[in-house]
Amino acid sequence: MLDDLSAHIDSAKAKDLLSRLEHRDTDLALAAEAELSMLWAISRVAQLTVEPDLSGSPRRPDAFSDDLFKSAGAVIEVRALSDHSFSGKQAMDRTANIIANFADQRRKGAGQHLRFEFMERSYWTKRFHRERCVDPDFELTPCIKRHLREWITPTNWPKPNHIRITEGKTNVVVSWVERTSLHFRVFCTMPSVAYDLEDNPIYKALKKKARQVKGAKTGTLRCVFLVDAGCHLLRWLGTSSAPCEIGGEAIISHALQKLSIDAICVFSPHRGSPLSHPSLSHLLWKVSCFDRRAGVPNGEHDQLKALAARLPRPRFEGYQARDIHRQDGFNPKRRGWYLGTNITTRQAGKMTIKISSRLIQEYLAGRMDATAFQNHAFNNDRNLFEAELKRGRTIQGVCLESGGLDEDDDHIVFDLDFDWSATPLDSPKK
Repeated sequence: MLDDLSAHIDSAKAKDLLSRLEHRDTDLALAAEAELSMLWAISRVAQLTVEPDLSGSPRRPDAFSDDLFKSAGAVIEVRALSDHSFSGKQAMDRTANIIANFADQRRKGAGQHLRFEFMERSYWTKRFHRERCVDPDFELTPCIKRHLREWITPTNWPKPNHIRITEGKTNVVVSWVERTSLHFRVFCTMPSVAYDLEDNPIYKALKKKARQVKGAKTGTLRCVFLVDAGCHLLRWLGTSSAPCEIGGEAIISHALQKLSIDAICVFSPHRGSPLSHPSLSHLLWKVSCFDRRAGVPNGEHDQLKALAARLPRPRFEGYQARDIHRQDGFNPKRRGWYLGTNITTRQAGKMTIKISSRLIQEYLAGRMDATAFQNHAFNNDRNLFEAELKRGRTIQGVCLESGGLDEDDDHIVFDLDFDWSATPLDSPKK
């Protein structure tokens, strides 16, 4: 994509995108990926100017296109959104780290076995409030330290296997578990939902973007692209599970009435599948367009649908991509993403085995041993090459089968057939 955009961006912009794409911070990396993919897709279907100058304004929006919309040119800002900013996870992680570090001081390695479940509370003022029982400024008080010492230091720890810490805004159950992960050791029953049309991450993000496109000249559309990078409100725009909750569509409609934005387009990975086999379906880009104008011309948003069709098919839903990035799963120095092994048996004893080319190369490069290779290639089952060699089948042909650009992997195809030199002699049957 960067190569394709070289005619539209200078070297400084390219370096900026590249540095953010490979940044360890998940929010920065996913935001850069959203910006790059949207700019690239616009360039595939319409005219594109990256970071245009706005007359009389020091701000430079992400893009301008004079024919992406049928009726007028548009300045465009791109924003990736996740639940991170209002999930409370940052405050919960901070509290968990403080408690775990204290536990490690009292018993070596104790913090590695702690899981934290934060409670929630709800109440009414002029509106309904629901919040997590976590304090962004949490500190260990003498009372909390004594409670933790009395639980962790006895020789029979962890008995009991959990304690509750309740002080100030904090109400959390700390449990002992055999194994946990730094990324997934905190939990709260309260999902990332909105209860106010403006006190939520979507409206706040749109308010900032409205300032970026404010300087567009008269007659130019001011547009914001919102990309689902793990945001429940964007993934399920019109749904809410409780009467007091507010959906993403209501927030966006309210923003169009209040802010100087003409159009908001939401791009979200969407799994449209039969209910019987949802895990086998393919992810596709779903685009939802919201326009403040009363009379939208016919075909006004056709190019946006074409844009979504040009985007590479998403491999993960937004929340999945976010979690994988947080675990460093996209690091090119880590193990690759392997295509699954396919086995086909044909007539006359012939067999075809397709195995990930990346997996084979990593094995040949010495990055994994034979056991790890067998586990990945054959799902912890028997080694098929060994089993077929015992039956007298040997490799008769090898070729490469492309998995396509979006898969980041290919198949190496092995054709096996009976080889009499690998088969024990036997007396002819009468």
